[in-house]
Amino acid sequence: MRDRYQRPEIFEVGKKWKMVYWDYSLQPRRKRSKVWAKSVVPTRREAQRLADEHMERVNARNNEPDTFPSDDETVAGLYARCQQMIWPHLKNSTRSHYEFFFSTYIVPQWGTMKLRRLKTVDLQEWFNSFHPRLAPKTIRLMHASLRAALSQAIAWGMIERNPAIGVKLPRKHAVKPTVLLSLYQIRQMIETLPEPTRSLVSLIVFASMRPGEALALRWKCILPDRIIVDERVYDDEFDDVKTDAGKREVPFDRRGAILAVLQRMWEKNTKFRKPDDLVFANKSGKPLDRHNLLHRHVKKTAEKLKVSSSVDFRGFRTMHASLMRRFGARLEVARDNMGHAGSSGSITLDVYSKTWWDERVDAVTRVVDAVLAAQPEETASPSSPVQVQNVKAGGKNNTPGSEWVPFWVPQQEDEVVSDRKYWSGREDLNLRPPGPEPGALPG
Repeated sequence: MRDRYQRPEIFEVGKKWKMVYWDYSLQPRRKRSKVWAKSVVPTRREAQRLADEHMERVNARNNEPDTFPSDDETVAGLYARCQQMIWPHLKNSTRSHYEFFFSTYIVPQWGTMKLRRLKTVDLQEWFNSFHPRLAPKTIRLMHASLRAALSQAIAWGMIERNPAIGVKLPRKHAVKPTVLLSLYQIRQMIETLPEPTRSLVSLIVFASMRPGEALALRWKCILPDRIIVDERVYDDEFDDVKTDAGKREVPFDRRGAILAVLQRMWEKNTKFRKPDDLVFANKSGKPLDRHNLLHRHVKKTAEKLKVSSSVDFRGFRTMHASLMRRFGARLEVARDNMGHAGSSGSITLDVYSKTWWDERVDAVTRVVDAVLAAQPEETASPSSPVQVQNVKAGGKNNTPGSEWVPFWVPQQEDEVVSDRKYWSGREDLNLRPPGPEPGALPG
């Protein structure tokens, strides 16, 4: 088929300049027109220049009439094409949000609507109909999903402007502050939670791991003195960590709390102990569901202990950062442990300031000491901060007449170094001996 090329002449219609052209991207072809007001475009030459710019896009679309068949020019067609071509490249959480809003709200309402007939005023009226029935955040996420798909339609030449841009949305409600539990409440939660949520929360509080990172942890990523974080899971789908900085090494504390968590999970998972098996695995070897753990364990335990019901996994991770700062850890130490890309935007801090491994181990150990030695508030002075004592590996305090009693059996440092066996197929990481013997027990 030969290329179609049109350069229509501008003619004068009262106070406007007008041109007429054929649109072959639809079947059958349609005659279209475009006008410019003389108050905005005073001369014919200027109107012809604008017409030529417009016709460049029209001619390009006309010469590819089969790129987007008629059905694909609807909202439902755009949804199907985005599912096939674009959304597989997105993070699983983002893709899940897009698919939910399209399948639940957008396609049932606008699925048969031609993209070129979508009007901003119609979308405004539709989004207004959800308020106050839906939360402002939900409405904003729904709008963002539609806007992203329509922006892709512009990139594909299906429409010229995004009708979702310009829609006014409800004001966001004030974000609820993150719940910050006291040291004793954190200790109570950890001691009261049932397994495996107890171990999961311990890794979040002590090892600063995100929930998805902890649930994706594999036995091969455990070294004698640290955990390698290089993977995360969301709704049973594994992916890279959230950011490049999230790929990191998390140190063990010197008291053995993090090590004890892993030992408990090893004893629990008698069926899944291969290097690639998950530390937190369900009965079929797949990752545990974070939502079930949150609602069945964390929320019920918080209610039992009369702790704020809004506590969640992210709140425990916030507590790790807060405890780091409370007990004197440098900002860079918290940054490296938590896997954040930057600390304050300062080149000096973010680029040139680095941390020593021993410094990070000390910081994690101070957090563990503070939480597990915490006492009820009524027995401690509310005005005085918790004092962190120098506790030896055997669990003894240097202060005469006082003793630190952990809720796990401490493992001596010499046992950790000499007897513990670990696995890894990755030769690029230090301190990783060859794979384990069949049925070997770490610890």
